[in-house]
Amino acid sequence: MRYWTMLIIGLLLAPHISAAEVTRDTHYRFEQREFQSKDGEREYEVMLALPRAAAPEKGYPVLYMLDGKAALKGLTGAALGQLQGGDWPVLVMIGYKQDARSGRSFDYTPVPEQTTGRPEGLHYGGADTFWQLIEQQIKPVVRDIVPVDSERQTLWGHSFGGLFVLHTLFNYPHSYQHYVAADPSLWWQDGQLLSAEKAYRQRGEWPTATLLLQRSSSHRAGSALPENATREMARRLSRLPGVEVQYSDHFNHDHGSVRDVSIPFALRIAQE
Repeated sequence: MRYWTMLIIGLLLAPHISAAEVTRDTHYRFEQREFQSKDGEREYEVMLALPRAAAPEKGYPVLYMLDGKAALKGLTGAALGQLQGGDWPVLVMIGYKQDARSGRSFDYTPVPEQTTGRPEGLHYGGADTFWQLIEQQIKPVVRDIVPVDSERQTLWGHSFGGLFVLHTLFNYPHSYQHYVAADPSLWWQDGQLLSAEKAYRQRGEWPTATLLLQRSSSHRAGSALPENATREMARRLSRLPGVEVQYSDHFNHDHGSVRDVSIPFALRIAQE
């Protein structure tokens, strides 16, 4: 419905709050839970950041974050300082006990249409099963611990995690109200996800949603997609009624560093 490029000016003009003034423990207490994949091949460590502030009348908003251990490192005092003045979201950081590379390669990708070209030792195609794990196991545990607002749920992911965010939006659009994909790996399988995007755009009706797409300066070598593929996806999706699309370039950051840059944006969107 709306398409606009977010400017980092908003964050730069926000009141400066140092990590010394706001730390993770200032506003959150932490608990950890463990889960296992249905096939027993992957074990997950899920860190829960539970607000110390009283719950809003309808419950806390919730931000689900993939690559949980990396997300936790990016959860700095400065990032949390952006939350001042709003409802503090529950943060659910979903990570792996071991071998995150093979785990995320499987969990964050849909079933591949091509059977060649994958790195040795890596397997793809577990996105739907991983979506079920979050919906059927992780979300119920979160609801048992704290009151949550089911109409204020956000999913954040970077790289392959961003690919999973978009896969979820295109295939299970009722799962969340807000989606944040930081430098999503649209290049995967020569842009296979674009077929899912097309099917999503042809649905005819769409749940109200906010999507933030972010892009770094990096471009995958050998990618079949143009460098502006993420921006063009944002333009196409912005034409859908009820879907608010936000897009931002971060050309002063590469694929790795844009992950931590994305986290404050995700925290603010989770408050909406």
